[in-house]
Amino acid sequence: MKPLPIQNSWVLVTGASTGLGRASALRLAASYQAKPLIVGRRLDNLRELQSEIGERFNVPCEIIVADQREIEGREKIAAKVIELKVNAAFLAAGLTSAGPFDASRADAYAEVIGTNVAGFTDLLARLIAIFRQQPFESSIIAVSSLAGETSVPFQAVYGASKAYVSTLMRALSVELAGTGVSVGSFAPGGIDTDMAALSDLKWGKFGLMDVDRCATLAVDALVHRRSFAIPGMGNRLTYLASRALPRSLMSRLAALPYRRPQ
Repeated sequence: MKPLPIQNSWVLVTGASTGLGRASALRLAASYQAKPLIVGRRLDNLRELQSEIGERFNVPCEIIVADQREIEGREKIAAKVIELKVNAAFLAAGLTSAGPFDASRADAYAEVIGTNVAGFTDLLARLIAIFRQQPFESSIIAVSSLAGETSVPFQAVYGASKAYVSTLMRALSVELAGTGVSVGSFAPGGIDTDMAALSDLKWGKFGLMDVDRCATLAVDALVHRRSFAIPGMGNRLTYLASRALPRSLMSRLAALPYRRPQ
C-alpha cells in the first residue's frame, strides 16, 4: 500500500497534551509539514504545543479542548474534522490505573473504560463515517499497547482496555479493505512518559522507550497505513514470546517490573 500523502494536510491527534500524542504531533509537523489538529483536556499544554509547532516548523496548528469520555467532546472533535477536511487521525488519548485490582477503585476503572473503550469506540465510529464520505484516502492509527497482547498484572484494566483496541482495529482493517479508509493499531511497550511514571515501576525508567523515537515509529505506521505495528526489536520479541510461551508464564513475567503491594 502506498504511503498516505499528508504534507500540508490536517491530521487529528488526540491525547496531545502530553506523552506520545504530543511527541507525535511534533513529528507530524517536523517530518511531513502536516498541520496537527491537537486534542486534549489541558488547554495550557495544548497552547504551549501549538506555539512550539508554529515557532519551530511554521506549520498551522489548531486546538480542541475536549474529553473523549464526554459525548459533547466527541461531537466537537467530529465537527472540526469535517470543517478542516482532516484525512488522517492518530488516536493516542488514554488513561491507566496501576495497582492491585480492588473493588474500591471502581471510579478509576470507570474513567479508564470510559476513555479507552467507550469514548474511543464512539469517536472512532464517527471518524470512519466521516472519512468514508470524503473523496480522498485516509488513515487512522489507534494507540494500543503491548500490555493488551500479554496481559499485565497490577495494570490489569488498562491492559484489558488495550486488548480491546487491538482486537477492534484488526477486525476493522478487514471490514474497511477497499474503502479508502485504512485503520490499524500501534502497540508499544513501556514509554518514558508521564503515564509510565504513574505505573509504580520498581526499576524506574529502565527498559522504557524514548518517547520521540516511539513517536517517529508511530507516525510512520500512520503514514504507511500499517494494520498492526509494534515499535522496537525488544517489544517485537516480547510479542513473539507471548505467542509461543504459556500465557500464565507471560503474565507472571509481565508482573515483574511492578512493585507488589505490601
